[in-house]
Amino acid sequence: MSDRFKGLSFALLATVGGGLYAIPYRLSLETIAPLTVVWGVFLWALIFSLPGAWLARHQVKISWKIGGITLLTSLAGLLGNYSICQALNQSSPTLLILLTRSEIIIAMLLSWIFLKEVITTRVWLAVVVIIVGIVVMKLNTLSFELNEWSAVIWAITTAFSFAVMQVLAKSIIHEINPQVLNVLRLLLGLAILWSMAEVRSGVVDLEFFEWQWLALAAFCGPFAGRVSYTYALRFFTISKTAIIGSFSPAVTLFFEFLVFGTLINYFEAFGGVIILAGIFWVFLPGIRKVEKLEK
Repeated sequence: MSDRFKGLSFALLATVGGGLYAIPYRLSLETIAPLTVVWGVFLWALIFSLPGAWLARHQVKISWKIGGITLLTSLAGLLGNYSICQALNQSSPTLLILLTRSEIIIAMLLSWIFLKEVITTRVWLAVVVIIVGIVVMKLNTLSFELNEWSAVIWAITTAFSFAVMQVLAKSIIHEINPQVLNVLRLLLGLAILWSMAEVRSGVVDLEFFEWQWLALAAFCGPFAGRVSYTYALRFFTISKTAIIGSFSPAVTLFFEFLVFGTLINYFEAFGGVIILAGIFWVFLPGIRKVEKLEK
């Protein structure tokens, strides 16, 4: 089995997982409160992640720095997943996935600010293009009232939170195994949420079918989506992996129509295309460079 085939397989699995997770998330929210949904997703993600973390348990250094960053990563994860719930309660899963594709651009900007990484002019222009795409999405009901932009704000908050998690993880990636870090931040998140009475009572009342939706959401998103993306980077460049992963909204669109019978409107679709085009434009030079080296 060639590296190209392995990389493509992991990248496609990440694309499917990254596009599908919003569907069981939305189904869970029909009967479960948002914070309880987050707790359930975290629990299943922890269960899925434990075997890998156990095998890598010795690849970690204990320090105050790692402890502090793990806590911050956990809080960012809590905010990101809660934002997913709020966005899905107010808009379609496809719109959420389209807007959260901006995560990688936000991560680049944060890396430039905090990790002193160099970014190109293309990234700044992509930010402008993404903003234009967001405005186009709202052209049919363009208003400056907060409630009109609430779903968009929650979706961008999701992207920002996950971008923060990427940057925080990168700052200690050589000191702790990613799977160990993932388990630790999930444990912290579960403990924080369990301290809330509404979460404890909500968990007790969960039905079997609700646990199934939570398990599917955790498997597709935090587990299959994120882990597959990480493994894809072993065989593909960031540019190739990011561009393949940008097709995840198509997966969401298909399953949203199949499950809920709903579709985003023309303005939202056109705005989404503009956002994805801005992201593609950032990574195209990387694709061309790889192609030249391969020749």
